[in-house]
Amino acid sequence: MRKLTEFFLRRGKQKPEVENPGNIYIYKSKEQISTIIITTFDVNPDLLEEIIVTTKRRLPRKNDRLVYLTNNSDFTMFRRHGVIFEYLPPLIEQRLHATDMPWQAYLRGRWGLILAKWRPRRVLAYGTTIDTFLEAAPATTVRKAPDTLKS
Repeated sequence: MRKLTEFFLRRGKQKPEVENPGNIYIYKSKEQISTIIITTFDVNPDLLEEIIVTTKRRLPRKNDRLVYLTNNSDFTMFRRHGVIFEYLPPLIEQRLHATDMPWQAYLRGRWGLILAKWRPRRVLAYGTTIDTFLEAAPATTVRKAPDTLKS
């Protein structure tokens, strides 16, 4: 017992090792999470709940995350089911503000950001596909300068 006690006492007197500040530690989750983006552009709002319930039940594996991409400004159904969603303005709003916004560039950039953010392994489309949605965006229009009074 005495030898065991001396062993622990000597160990306590040892100088603790200082970590080299040049050491880099990489923390990585054990299980990779993959994402499935589900687009619901121009889908009848009455069908949204059925789409959400069906995809939540059938699609995800243990490590899957579902992200819904919609142009429906009523987020009630997404919030009710506690799902992740992203919003892009519908074509009606895009046309309404066509002179104020370069929609094609904005939507393509936003789609690129969504892809970079979520890194989906699959994109599933209900309703209009993302490619058709992006192509339908109004082209940039030049705003006419207001008429000025000449004196």
